[in-house]
Amino acid sequence: MQSKIFCKTVAKGKQSFYVAVDGQTYFLFQQAYRVSNKGFFQQGLRVDEINKYAGVYSTAVRKTLDKLPSYIRYVEKECGIAIYNKTKDIQQRRKPKGHKREPFLWKQVDWEVA
Repeated sequence: MQSKIFCKTVAKGKQSFYVAVDGQTYFLFQQAYRVSNKGFFQQGLRVDEINKYAGVYSTAVRKTLDKLPSYIRYVEKECGIAIYNKTKDIQQRRKPKGHKREPFLWKQVDWEVA
């Protein structure tokens, strides 16, 4: 399932931004209310589209899009989840190896001296 970023108006003059990942919702940040942000993020925006600025004419939306990557990385680190595809790939590569090497203890080896 693709992760989505969306916003909700929580109080008069305040908007909160959330990310939905695998049925769980995580809080990102809260900022002052902007109509353009509400219109852009209300239906949700896929995480892989936050770096695409085509069709974004509002300065408030551009600044919010600039803020999102750092907050997403923070939530990934704190909650131990993978939101970006790159993070998912890294977690899949970190599998334990099937072999173990024994350390060479050179002080315990009997050396033949001529």
